[in-house]
Amino acid sequence: MTKDDFNAETYARQRIPVINAKMRDTTPGFILFVGDSHVDLYREPSTLCGRDTVNAGLSGTNSKVYANALERLTFPRKAALAVLTIGTNDLLRKRKPDPESYKANIERILNTLEGKADLVVATAIPPIDKQLARYFNVDAIESYSTTLAGVCARFESCIYQDPYKDLRHAEGFGLAKPGAMADGLHVKSYRDIYERLPLCRILSAAR
Repeated sequence: MTKDDFNAETYARQRIPVINAKMRDTTPGFILFVGDSHVDLYREPSTLCGRDTVNAGLSGTNSKVYANALERLTFPRKAALAVLTIGTNDLLRKRKPDPESYKANIERILNTLEGKADLVVATAIPPIDKQLARYFNVDAIESYSTTLAGVCARFESCIYQDPYKDLRHAEGFGLAKPGAMADGLHVKSYRDIYERLPLCRILSAAR
């Protein structure tokens, strides 16, 4: 296990009891946000589409660490919708990106969510500033997002969306436009990002 994975696992162990407590205090049909720091940093409203919300984001996690953590979450009731963003930390160069492992982990995550939520919205991986390309395999952001979309398409309850498309540079899917990111890696407002997803419309259409 890398130091990054160890730190992510430690953070997950600390956060899981908090997430479980929040899920115990929700009404049926809540909305769950799952994934890495792109979810963890989202200041979600307490209610959305007239439903309770729970943020189960775990900063620093790659798909394997999150798949393990998700299986340790307890669901006293089923979510109406889960919104998933995961993959950035799988692309750290020092972790030696492994596309097949990523695909297998996404399958695990979606298999778990299939039993825990009526619907899943899986988002594309966000872009990254060119200045951070030496740390991340930016060129693979598109292929990893395509992999996620492909796995999602095999699940009847999964819908793929890209709320980050307006932040992407014309030079490449994985590159962010100048000034689009707060720190090169994270967007300035995740509330703006997640408001671009037609979550309420998706829920209404599913009734």
